[in-house]
Formats: sequence, C-alpha cells, structure tokens
Amino acid sequence: MGNQQTSESQSEFLDKRLDPNYGEISIYKNKANNLIIAEIKQVYTSDSSAEEIKASLVKRLQLNHKCLIKIISFDSGKMDDFCSSYIILSITVEYLNDTLQNDIHLRKVHKTTYSEQELYYIIYEISSLCHYMKTLNYEIIDIYPSRILIDDQRQIKYFDQFLDSTRLSNYYQVLFNQRDLEYIAPEQLILLAEKNKNDTTDQELVNIFCLGLMMVSLMSGQRCVEFYNQEKLLFKQDYVNQLINKYCLKYQYSDFFKSTIQSMLKLHKEGRPNYQSLLQILHPQQDSFATYLNPIGKQREMLESQFYSFHTQGSASKSHILSSDPVDFSEIDKKIQSARQKAQNTLDEIGLDLRLNNFATTQINIIEASE
Repeated sequence: MGNQQTSESQSEFLDKRLDPNYGEISIYKNKANNLIIAEIKQVYTSDSSAEEIKASLVKRLQLNHKCLIKIISFDSGKMDDFCSSYIILSITVEYLNDTLQNDIHLRKVHKTTYSEQELYYIIYEISSLCHYMKTLNYEIIDIYPSRILIDDQRQIKYFDQFLDSTRLSNYYQVLFNQRDLEYIAPEQLILLAEKNKNDTTDQELVNIFCLGLMMVSLMSGQRCVEFYNQEKLLFKQDYVNQLINKYCLKYQYSDFFKSTIQSMLKLHKEGRPNYQSLLQILHPQQDSFATYLNPIGKQREMLESQFYSFHTQGSASKSHILSSDPVDFSEIDKKIQSARQKAQNTLDEIGLDLRLNNFATTQINIIEASE
C-alpha cells in the first residue's frame, strides 16, 4: 500500500482512454521527468495464463533497443470474489499516441511528403529492430504503420504485441478479417486464396516486402490496400512499379534508393535481401540518413537540402543536383524572361495584356498540378 501511495505521489493522472495499440489504459505524467506513462491492467481467471504473460514480460524487460517501447515495471495481485479468484496484472509502460499512420494523413493534408533521408531512416531503424528481435527469438510479425509510434523528439518506436499471449501476424489478421487485404507478401497470397490456417512463409522476407510496401505508401500517399486486387487476391506489381517510377522522378529520389525499394519488393522471396544484407547495403549511406522525422511543414526544406547533400554510392547515376555542381542563375533568368516574352506575344495576338512584375531575385515555386 505504501509503495502504491508513493507511486501515485510521483505521478499526475491525466486521462483514461481506449488506445488501438495499448488497449484500455490510465495515463499519467511522471512529475520527476515529465515522462508520459500508461498503466495497463489485465484481469485473469487462470493462474497459467497470468504466469505466461508474466514470463513474457520478464523476457521483454531484458530487451534493449532504442526503437522498442519501454516497459517500466509490472506487478500482480489477487482479488477474491464470492465464489472465484482473479489475478490482476498491472503494467506501467512508456506511452506514445502519435503513429506513422497519423503522420501520413497529416502530410497528405499539408501536401508535403517524406524526404529520401527520412525514408532511409525508417527503413534502417525498423530493419535494425527486426534483426535484433529475431536474433533473440522474439521476431516482429506485423510491419504496419499504426504500430510505428513517434515520440516527442520525432523519433520512431515500434509497438510490439508484448501483452498478447497469442500474437497475430500480418497474415492471420487478414485471414481472420481483422484487417483489409494489405501488407501481405505474394507468397502469403497463395495461402490466403486457399484460406490456409498454417502460414509457413519466412516472416523475415515477408517483413522486408511489407517494409518496401510501406515506403511506396509513404512516397505516394496512397493506402496499401490500393496495391492489391481485393477480389482476386492479387498483388498489382505493375501498378506499384509505376508509382515507384513516378514518385522517384517527381521528388528526385536517387537511383540507389529506387533500386533498394525494388529489391525489397521482388515477387519471389529468394530475390529479396534479408535484414542483415539490407543493413549492409544501407550502412555506407548511414551518415546521410535523417535521425528523426521532420515536423509537419519542414519537408520541403528537407527535399531541397537532399538535392545538394545526398550522394549515392555504387550507382552509375548520381543524384540529379550535387553540392559541387555550379548553378548558372543568369542562364535560368534568361530562360524565364524568354518564356515570359513568348507568353506576352501570344496574348498580344488575341488582345490581352499580361502584366508580369519583375522579381528582385529569381524564384521558382513548385506546386501541385491540381493547384
């Protein structure tokens, strides 16, 4: 009782809510360090079920990776009713409510996109986490935007299913109609068509494919469900390749980045890199990766800086604009003035006047075609 009172005196209650990842929680702020924490309470009628979860939490507490949600502590106690006994498990964890899914939506609203450095950051961190977890026999089984959380420093973390005794992979969530057809590898589609309840695919190569799909979704702003024929249970490979070509050209992503995504999305699993080989491919470029996701509204500055600072290695085609390339602004001015004159001449022929103001400095605005 004394420990509970001490804990309550150190924390300020904020809210109760039902969170899609954490479940039903009470939210507190630690007065000492301002950390937002969630208290999760689970009730069990079976000792074996409670012990299974406790054993899983003990193992989970031993894991140490910067992209994992921190489990701060857990405790258990018994409560007796008239004719039965319950075991109450109380878990205190780091609480983050911002997700990559929310970030995608906000960027669509603000008509901004992800820079190449940001996309590399997500690929590298998630691949690193997946590799770490697999080496400890605690494999990540669901690469999904809603499970990737964003902290106050705009760094990403992954919400693993540490409270689920029967964790559902991406395949089983689709099979059991808990999710639309999305983030499924081609080899899983074969099993899905047969309604096979035994997924024997290689989860590592499935995760690589799903991470590649996530990159296409982040680049294009399109939902992953659009990458599949929902009725025929087919992956729309040509359509996805068109999106990759379109948006790599539009946002000037490097050839190295484009080829990396294409390798992750090979139809046959044997052609995809595994975690280790993907990390080895990316490692020489790591110094140019972002270390966090940019606040909304800062993406254009990042895109502009990427044209000057991002250099590809081991590729015949470098980035389109390099910092060492001289830029002849006088030549650009001549082309602008020429275009203005042609437009004025055309309008003069039909009796219209085009009033163009002279700019003190050359300015190029990039806008969406719809605007």
